[in-house]
Amino acid sequence: MEYADVPPARRDELQRALTDGDDDAVQEALVGLALHDEDGTWVQDQCLTLKDHPSWQVRATAMTCLGHIARIHKSIDIDRALPVLRSAMNDPRIAGYAEQAIEDIEIYVGFSTGGP
Repeated sequence: MEYADVPPARRDELQRALTDGDDDAVQEALVGLALHDEDGTWVQDQCLTLKDHPSWQVRATAMTCLGHIARIHKSIDIDRALPVLRSAMNDPRIAGYAEQAIEDIEIYVGFSTGGP
């Protein structure tokens, strides 16, 4: 796994990338927002909206970003996020990302999800 400093993103960058269908730009903007936007709830909403995106990479990034939100903001809407993450466990391409996000929620929000 490769880690890099991700610069902040603007919300309009995410919307533009989604409109343009640029999956790489969607992922970059989503991570930039998850790591730097002060409104974790807004970013969480974007991640949950992307749960059915056609690109498995975008879906995986959205799941990862839910974990980032839990880690950075120490809160997440458990009632909305956990069903999405558990459902993502059924997709072998993104299951590991969802599992890591669930672990992040357990660690940083201090809530036991009962496992994947």
